[in-house]
Amino acid sequence: MHELLLHGAVPTNRHGQVLSILAGIAAMQPQPFHERRLIYKPTRPVTRPSMQVGGSQAVQSKQVNPMQTVQGAIQGDLFYLHLVEDLVVDGKGKGEIERKRDEEKTMESEMMDSGDQHQPSLPTSHPTAKPPNWTLQFRDIPEAGNRRPVTVRLIADVPITAGNAEAFMSALEYTQTSTHHLHGRRLTHNAISILLFQPPSNPLYILQLAVRVADGTKPALMDRGVKELMALKEQLKGVVDVDVVDRAVLDTRVR
Repeated sequence: MHELLLHGAVPTNRHGQVLSILAGIAAMQPQPFHERRLIYKPTRPVTRPSMQVGGSQAVQSKQVNPMQTVQGAIQGDLFYLHLVEDLVVDGKGKGEIERKRDEEKTMESEMMDSGDQHQPSLPTSHPTAKPPNWTLQFRDIPEAGNRRPVTVRLIADVPITAGNAEAFMSALEYTQTSTHHLHGRRLTHNAISILLFQPPSNPLYILQLAVRVADGTKPALMDRGVKELMALKEQLKGVVDVDVVDRAVLDTRVR
């Protein structure tokens, strides 16, 4: 899958105004999102392949599933991978403390009901056990020599619906290097996903406009996505300048 992108910067004092304008354009209320992002680095040494980098090393002539895309990247250039946990439930974000309190309350309630003085273990099939909410994200470096007026990159999202996500990363020979939280608001306008968020240690908010194209080998689909982004860019003139960012900013390769 390919992703077409435009980015812009929004000062903190204009966050509310821009969000209101986006809500009017999208004809919907902004929805909160809150993600915990674990950043992983491959444990094996970096070896540079003798192939083109950016948008092609994991691409095949036919459409591939997300895990094949990740495996293709793992066998070529080495990339950081993100293990992302969605912490928003029913439109409300839950931090680590709140989630731990909920788990403790659930266990205390079960102990009282059963009369068991020992801490219960919750198997996956237990009705009160919450399913994992992890997604493994791969993001390629944007394509080099791109002549389109938008950023183009290959992406893959692999939902992890069972088992231990961190053990899965270890099996891939990846080790965690850092973690951070990302939260903001999201909207949808036609096929465009709109995110307005503040990165860690950054005084500015970032506006991201994205269109995902299932088959990037079809020029008609890519052109349709570009047209949608450019139409929204035109609507946002005088509000926020959105444009192509330097591909080095979105470089996810391990150095």
